[in-house]
Amino acid sequence: MFRWALLIGGLVIIADLGTQALAQRTTSPDDLVTIYNADELVNYLLFSLLGIVVVRDTAVFYLGAVAGVLASLLDAIVVAAAASMAPPAGGAAPLEEYFARNLVIGIVFAGLSGVTYFVVQRWSGARRSK
Repeated sequence: MFRWALLIGGLVIIADLGTQALAQRTTSPDDLVTIYNADELVNYLLFSLLGIVVVRDTAVFYLGAVAGVLASLLDAIVVAAAASMAPPAGGAAPLEEYFARNLVIGIVFAGLSGVTYFVVQRWSGARRSK
């Protein structure tokens, strides 16, 4: 679970830092909206993938949410540090906002996708293979 949380958390960090770099280089408000929306979609997909993969490997339904917490904390620490060193246009958000937003996304998307995967596996009668 820790390995997957670090791997997927690292991918989320790369996506978020890339978004910050692109946002600092654009001046169009429409482009900023597009960049941030694409980043949100990538974050949702990566956290959902994290929940599914962790539950598939462990067969414990709540470990998807736990992995989401770990990955989101890792992401929040790095993104908040980067935003404080190189503030985005309009200034950096408060640190609490980075942590709260990332925790909600991590818990909700990784947790729900993990539980959904667990329930679908149980209903389909599929056996876990190793």
